[in-house]
Amino acid sequence: MSTLIRCLTPDDAAALQALRLEALEQAPQAFGSSHEEERGLGPDVFRLWATPTETSAIFGVFVDGRLAGMAGVGRQSRLKMRHKAHIWGVYVSPGLRGQGLARQVLLAALARVEAMPGVQQVKLSVSAGNASALALYEALGFQTYGREPAALCVDGMMHDELLMARPVAGRP
Repeated sequence: MSTLIRCLTPDDAAALQALRLEALEQAPQAFGSSHEEERGLGPDVFRLWATPTETSAIFGVFVDGRLAGMAGVGRQSRLKMRHKAHIWGVYVSPGLRGQGLARQVLLAALARVEAMPGVQQVKLSVSAGNASALALYEALGFQTYGREPAALCVDGMMHDELLMARPVAGRP
């Protein structure tokens, strides 16, 4: 099995769209968006998402040439919040979990955050019931600072989210 971690580009839009729709279908409680909302989005939306900027990017993990996992990163744009970035959309296809791929793609996203001048903190949210993701985030230095009860309603069931943050390496 060969793996490659890299920043996605507009050429990856079709693969990103397929993986994102898979993620929303396989783990609806893990994302604020839904399969129903995103399946109607056109290719231009995914090309835009896959276009890296100084303040945002999506990293992909490719297994044997196929996009199998992802993690997005974005910096806050408002002047008073520019010292924060956030991780979003973390997902690895079910058949490839447990092999460290999520960790690898998250480390790439965190390296991007560390390269953003002035960013001091990176945040994320995770479904309170996702023990494996929580363990990974804690292993990478994230700490829970809050819990949002009933953050998501999926098929009539409420799911809490844990709010997590960590300082950017080498910064206060």
